[in-house]
Amino acid sequence: MSNVDDNDHTGPDNSDASESPADRATAARLAKLRNLPVDTSRLEQAIQLQIPRTPRPSLKLKWFRPARAIAAGLAITATLMLVLLMSSSRPAMASAAQMAQMHDEMISGKTPVMQVDSITAANKALNAQWPASPGVPSLPSDHVMACCMKSVKNKMVACVLLKSEGEPVTLTVANASDMKSPSSPTAVREGVTYHVQSFGAVNMVMTERDERWVCLIGRLPANQLMNLATQLRF
Repeated sequence: MSNVDDNDHTGPDNSDASESPADRATAARLAKLRNLPVDTSRLEQAIQLQIPRTPRPSLKLKWFRPARAIAAGLAITATLMLVLLMSSSRPAMASAAQMAQMHDEMISGKTPVMQVDSITAANKALNAQWPASPGVPSLPSDHVMACCMKSVKNKMVACVLLKSEGEPVTLTVANASDMKSPSSPTAVREGVTYHVQSFGAVNMVMTERDERWVCLIGRLPANQLMNLATQLRF
């Protein structure tokens, strides 16, 4: 007697005998589809397009950033140099407060001075320090005590301390192209126009003569300072 179970179908065809021909045909087609290659490149591209990305700066942009910074720095430097050049070429205008302070520092000894006893000696001492000095005009009866060089807004000014009627007076002289008188009341004496200013008890008169800017500063009345100015010999 055979020991093989009648229900055992281990032969070459393992299909269930109960399957219909249509089921078997569908299974065969699916089996073939499993072996076909599938192209997923388009799917990957579509997914990558949907992912937001931060654009990386190109090497060209990275290189231009320091170049732009250098260019900006050079532009700023050129602008500053132009401003300084323009300001240095313009005549300076000293305020009444600055001129009064200059006078007070000379008579108080705060400003280092050179002791001289005449305008000639003062010009000699000033020319040794400032060869381009315009020269201090002389006075018929000068009582010169000292002289020095000062800077008014980067413009050189020659200063001579003298006495007039017992009162110290500072005579300042500069090139007319370097200094200008401020807008202030004016007075005319012997055909010469003077700008008159005061700061506290200190008065000052300014004028331009013979390509020189001249200012006399002191506690004398402005009329007496103009009288002294008319005695200057250029």
